[in-house]
This record gives sequence, structure tokens and C-alpha cells, in this order.
Amino acid sequence: MSTTKPAPEEEEEEEEEVVVAACGCCGLTEECTSAYIAAVRGRYLGRWICGLCAEAVDDETRRPRSLRRSRRRAADSPESLVAAVARVLRRSLDSPAPAEDAPAAVASVRRRSSVAR
Repeated sequence: MSTTKPAPEEEEEEEEEVVVAACGCCGLTEECTSAYIAAVRGRYLGRWICGLCAEAVDDETRRPRSLRRSRRRAADSPESLVAAVARVLRRSLDSPAPAEDAPAAVASVRRRSSVAR
């Protein structure tokens, strides 16, 4: 009965350090390896952003200039796109919840207009 020792490469992969990283846009935290964090930071000018925000930034980068909201700059940098996504997320999180849902609001307007006639 012999036990086999894993190859040195396998030991290194198993001992890869896992770090909790917070997204620079939305604040989401994820457990990632330090190599992955370094790759993401290299792509987004030193900022670590989660996969969802990265997709939004990449979509905005691929969008034709004619469809972008801001035409002031000839080419948006990844940093400005990350900041734009962060602003949108903060606005959506800070906005108050609607007092009532849309179908209920339409029904109440109809009721009020039928009573007024």
C-alpha cells in the first residue's frame, strides 16, 4: 500500500491564496485569487470591479460613439466608464421605492376619474 504525493505544481495550485475583494463600482464582495485580482486591476487601470460591472463597462466601450450619452470626450477611458457605472448604481440604490406599484397606480387613477364624471 503506497501513497502518492501530489506533484509540486498541484500543491501550488491548491495553496493559491484566496482574497475577498470589493468592487470599485457597486461594492459587491467576491472571493478571488490574487492572480485574478491582479489581472482585473491590470485591465481596469488599477481598480478591481466585479464581473457584472465589467460587462457593463465592456458593453459601453463597444457601443458606437453615436449612441453614447456623453459626446464631450472623443474616447472614454475605462476609468471614466467605471465611474459612470458606479454613479448609475448609486443613484438606483439611493432612489426611494415607489409608493405603489404601477398597475395599482393606474387602477386608482381610473377609479378617481370615473368618480369625477
